[in-house]
Amino acid sequence: MARWEAPPSWGVGAHGKHLKNLYVYFWRWATWKVFGSGQHAATGLPDADEEGIICYITVAGFLNGPGFQKMRADLRESCSDIWVIDCSPEGHQPEVATRIFQGVQQPVCIVIAARKRGKDGKRPARLRYRALPEGRREQKFEALAALSLDDSGWVEGADVWRDSFLPEATGAWAEFHELAGLFVYDGSGVMPGRTWVIAPDKETLAARWQRLVAENDPIEKERLFHPHLRDGKPGDKHIGKAVKSGLRGHASRLGTIKADSGDIIAPTAYALRSFDRQWVIPDARLINQPNPALWDGYSRQQVFLTAPEDRTPENGPAVTMADLIPDLHHYNGRGGRVYPLWRDAAATQSNIRPAVLATLSETYGIEVAPEDVMASIAALLAHPAYTERFQADLVQPGLRLPLTADAALFGEAVALGREVIWLQTYGERFADPAAGRPKAPPRLPPEQAPRIPAGGAIPIVPAPLPEEMAYDPATRRLTIGDGFVDNVMPEVFAYEVSGKPVLRQWFSYRRRDRTRPVIGDRRPPSPLDAIQPESWLPEYTTDLMNLLHVLGRLVLLEPLQAALLQKVLDGMLIPVERLAPAADDRGDSPPA
Repeated sequence: MARWEAPPSWGVGAHGKHLKNLYVYFWRWATWKVFGSGQHAATGLPDADEEGIICYITVAGFLNGPGFQKMRADLRESCSDIWVIDCSPEGHQPEVATRIFQGVQQPVCIVIAARKRGKDGKRPARLRYRALPEGRREQKFEALAALSLDDSGWVEGADVWRDSFLPEATGAWAEFHELAGLFVYDGSGVMPGRTWVIAPDKETLAARWQRLVAENDPIEKERLFHPHLRDGKPGDKHIGKAVKSGLRGHASRLGTIKADSGDIIAPTAYALRSFDRQWVIPDARLINQPNPALWDGYSRQQVFLTAPEDRTPENGPAVTMADLIPDLHHYNGRGGRVYPLWRDAAATQSNIRPAVLATLSETYGIEVAPEDVMASIAALLAHPAYTERFQADLVQPGLRLPLTADAALFGEAVALGREVIWLQTYGERFADPAAGRPKAPPRLPPEQAPRIPAGGAIPIVPAPLPEEMAYDPATRRLTIGDGFVDNVMPEVFAYEVSGKPVLRQWFSYRRRDRTRPVIGDRRPPSPLDAIQPESWLPEYTTDLMNLLHVLGRLVLLEPLQAALLQKVLDGMLIPVERLAPAADDRGDSPPA
């Protein structure tokens, strides 16, 4: 597999783990057998110039995943022609009746990779793509039986070495700028690897830690810690593993958990999910993949944009913002990408590409700051109208931003986007009292604000934690156990981030039964997960009210964002070519 491992200069090393999927090994074995390895194993001479064909139906992640860039470049170098058939146009986790394989939730594809004699390794293979029709699998089988490799149903794909095996953007969508191309760096969020290190309150984390360090039996202590297992043995982090460094901004404890009897490293606020702020133990010994770049670049000026990577947003905002270090699954509970505003903790090194800032400044005749670009993204992408309007284009993953050439319109986007970010960060970023954005949790106007009437308080001690949450649109009442909140907008209760209902997901982490279904052969979680408050905490109510106010104000902004998007689309746009990354960044040169 070393042949398909991307060099460090490509900056996709964090995604290399995806090459370990079994289907990728099948692909690598087939390419070695059919196309050779570059030289004969026995003689050391170049492989014979031979023809061959490989055809697989597999999971489709390698078509555009960043960790597969070297694999795609190698196939383009080895092959003359590549045909891709998308068998899952419905996207991730489609209805069972639409799946080619009923038990496979991931999108799948058929790929035919062919090599002719005399293939020029300095010219990438010709790529053609088509998608089967949406609908039941019987319809897909009929479409497969009718297609041929030379009919008119194929769309040309990119001829850039490392680019995706997807069709090039067409129509208005092709005039928008790729989101990733605006930033210097993007990476994964924090992957804790164990759920017990996160909780909605600090007291729960302290109790879990105390239970762990108080355990004297090393076998039971390991079970409580809950390490990942590799061949039956603990891998990644475990109670006997020390670390070389802690996480910047937090106490550094490097010795093993087995020998630790001290107090917990003070929990820190953490962006677990979009709009759900919880707490995490910032201990490098507990977190499998903390992504030090996020901690090293964190400050009170930092803003993190999170977006889906290998799947399409279904509804709601296409991106979400956070002022806290985000979880790997921050955007709607699934993996995605994190785009920081700044590359350093001093907030002096912009993560917006210098060429982008320079081009925008030249176009508008004013100095464009990194914060302005981030705000414009929030204004245009962080609302349902964007996701709905471009749903057909978004079937293939990858967000794009229409950038206006009008300075006044860009100014409108910046002003509106600053309010969006202020709201999504609960008033912690882009505060401006003169513009009605105080450095405090946002609040709706009194007539639209949620309120807890007399007798509606959610019971605390000694009442048990509530188990159910319900909503009555007729009375606008949100009920949680024996308590309730009045004047909650229906749009607030229905607010979703790509299919995930925000309020229901928020409550699922604070209800009495917080267990999650164990999928497949996964191990049950650590017993430490069962440690939680016995009663509803007053801070939960505070968090809930803050959330209702934030969602309510975002709902009120949505018509303004939709109107702004329409004005941008109706006007002149900055051509894609003016902001395109350099050739080396795009992989326009043959692979090494």
